[in-house]
Amino acid sequence: MKILWLTSWYPNKYEPVNGDFIQRHAKAVAAFIPLDVLHIVQLGKDANVKEELTIQQNAQLREFIYYFSFKKWGFNIIDKIRYNFCYKRKSITAIENYFLENGKPDLIHVHVPMKAGWIALQLKKKYKIPYIVSEQASYYDDAAPDNFNNRSLFFKLNTKIVCRNAVAVTNVSSVIARNMENLLGIKNIHTVHNIADTKIFFYKPLHQQKNFTWVHVSTLSEQKNVTGIINAFHLLIHEQKHNCKLILVGHHVHLHKPLVEELQLQNFITFVGEVPHNKVVEYLQQANAFVLFSRHENFPCVLVEALCCGLPIVASEVGGVADAIEKNNGILVASENIQALTNAMNTIMQQYSLYKREEIAAQAKLKYDNDVIAKQFINIYKQFV
Repeated sequence: MKILWLTSWYPNKYEPVNGDFIQRHAKAVAAFIPLDVLHIVQLGKDANVKEELTIQQNAQLREFIYYFSFKKWGFNIIDKIRYNFCYKRKSITAIENYFLENGKPDLIHVHVPMKAGWIALQLKKKYKIPYIVSEQASYYDDAAPDNFNNRSLFFKLNTKIVCRNAVAVTNVSSVIARNMENLLGIKNIHTVHNIADTKIFFYKPLHQQKNFTWVHVSTLSEQKNVTGIINAFHLLIHEQKHNCKLILVGHHVHLHKPLVEELQLQNFITFVGEVPHNKVVEYLQQANAFVLFSRHENFPCVLVEALCCGLPIVASEVGGVADAIEKNNGILVASENIQALTNAMNTIMQQYSLYKREEIAAQAKLKYDNDVIAKQFINIYKQFV
């Protein structure tokens, strides 16, 4: 099989962590078959060239990052129209040049339908190359402020056209997959979850600890409702009288320090700041349990990474989170319900011996390991190649 990935999100020199979870999927698939990834992105405003192509190869994975220039005229609507035309034109040129040097693929795999899906649709019409679409975004959930129904007519129409013309569509959670099915009027949809590299994220016995340790890892943005976590933790400390601590890993520290100081939790809550992805495991393996209180989600990577480390989880029941949480590995609570979050955290602490961390990790590995998810993609490819 000759497979080409076209990605709307992907790490590049301007956004090194943009779509890094897509890159992790690519590396997993490339462990089994040769794989090329092509990502098209706009050059920075200070660039002194009109276009640039970088190629990086690692074993069976080749990453082609094509940069194009675009200068705004200063008229918002006109610039958006001009940009979309420029993106399409430059993308088709870059891909046809790729075809000349590498041949045409048997199948194109689009990651995030807008905007790479436009290009795959044009290539299907011109070269009869089938494509599949994978979606990772959470905006098919009504709880998301930028949800699908609030998007522009242009966005909704193009997303529907792209997905309806795909031979298959995948989503990282069954809940959002069903939402996509209903919103877009598609039937050929599969659930392929996010992955955890279990060579990095694995069970490790805890050293004896003085305090029960909760950990939360995210951007610490408004979506993640860290304020709710801090308020629930305050109740654990001052009303439930628990002797525990909370580690917050992420870069929006400034948004939450004032509340921690107001509630006098400086001795109980530690801000770590942003850390490289492969260092997150150090905080997971040193904690007793994981907490996630998001307002909306699809299927967050850190959820399965925490499970692969054996952590029981308390999480809000939003998006596809329920796909991963069962009675033996955690508790789901209603989003925004701080008292319910407090009660669930209290339950985890009181009944902690019931959660078998090594078993939690083993079961998660069977579902979310790189090899497991890669083979699911490859099995879909085989249906159309």
